[in-house]
Amino acid sequence: MWALVMIALQTGAVAGPVLPVPRKAPNARRCPPDDSGGDVVVCGRSSDADRIGTIPDYSAPMTLPKARAEIPGVGAVSAEVEQADVGGTPSKRAMIRLTIPLGGRRKP
Repeated sequence: MWALVMIALQTGAVAGPVLPVPRKAPNARRCPPDDSGGDVVVCGRSSDADRIGTIPDYSAPMTLPKARAEIPGVGAVSAEVEQADVGGTPSKRAMIRLTIPLGGRRKP
């Protein structure tokens, strides 16, 4: 008996606020009235909004920009990596290079 009373009390409970009735989109297309006299007319919405567009070409090799900065009046500093063969053993290196021009005209 108490179980029936508890079920009756829970059926009227609302977990949250009442949601508003959804409105139709203002730009929804309407199908024309069927004046064809028996022909089937299929009408639907445009699928352009569902398309993602063009996909970029990821097959081309991507390269990172050079990590290089000019130091006014001194030269340039850059960070580089390279792989070389030293006596039959591969050697992977990460270097920071400071390039200082010697002689010649100085850049303004």
